[in-house]
Amino acid sequence: MNVKKANKKIWINWEPHRRSQELARVLGCDYHCLEFGGWLRYPLCIFKTLQILLASRPRVLFVQNPSMILAALACLFRPLQRYFLVVDRHTTFRLNKPHSGSLRTNVFMWLHRYTLKTADITIVTNQYLSSIVESIGGRAFVLPDKLPDLHPESSLKLKSPVNLLMISSFGRDEPLKELIQACDKLDGTHDFTVYVTGNFRKAPADLIGGAPSNVEFTGFLSVQAFIDMLYSVDGVLALTTSDYCMLCGCYEAVAANKPLVTSDKSVLREYFEGAIFVDNDADAIASGIAHLLADLPGAKERTIAMHEKITREWEAQFRKLDQIIRDRQ
Repeated sequence: MNVKKANKKIWINWEPHRRSQELARVLGCDYHCLEFGGWLRYPLCIFKTLQILLASRPRVLFVQNPSMILAALACLFRPLQRYFLVVDRHTTFRLNKPHSGSLRTNVFMWLHRYTLKTADITIVTNQYLSSIVESIGGRAFVLPDKLPDLHPESSLKLKSPVNLLMISSFGRDEPLKELIQACDKLDGTHDFTVYVTGNFRKAPADLIGGAPSNVEFTGFLSVQAFIDMLYSVDGVLALTTSDYCMLCGCYEAVAANKPLVTSDKSVLREYFEGAIFVDNDADAIASGIAHLLADLPGAKERTIAMHEKITREWEAQFRKLDQIIRDRQ
């Protein structure tokens, strides 16, 4: 098929991500998500990526990082096809990891600097990450995630008068022990249940077995089951110990107009200003939950206002990015 180069935009991922899918759609890109497993994953992804580039000869190429290898490949191939390269950079900045000095870490950091310097634009989710990109010599553009377009199919009957959802993947950055302790502190004084998503088998058995009766573990939920649960609860918790990390759970809560309790991190406070912010200790989390339970209607109103403000500001920022891309076509 003959395609005019000046009108061609493509987006390549090596793993699925809703942010990339949504941006590719609104930017009018042909979207390619290459999913291969096993020890042949990287050779197959590299081969298929080069095949796509040679066949489509894009004028503008978007890639997601992670994968760092994909971003580096796009940078290496850029002089040959002379496309305008945009890297959508997620959380691969090693902000919370020490630089061990190992060969693997040194290679990663070299690729990190190389991709930031070589890409025409690196999209990041907040101003702090933008300053890192600029300090290395790259060109950053701040665009947080778009609030997702979610559609519930059913309303679930849950166990308590007030039900909250802790959006979790049982990651190392989640203060789940402290959350469970907080719920234990409130057990018997407030009639509520916290439902914790994710594969709880990742957690120590004593943590799960010792949870109070106002904590329920959902196990892994399908996308639709998660959306139905999100819309059935009265509020959301999304907690992290990581700095400078925008949480998908926060976006999902605001998209569903659910009052939000989240960790008191600078980038979260700046963006989700209508949320309740807590330190990641049991007393603070318990206080945040109690604050939410005491004023659910007010928290709901603040969340709706936050939803409207975030949508308005995101659309204005997106139009700036869209214009930059149009100028390169």
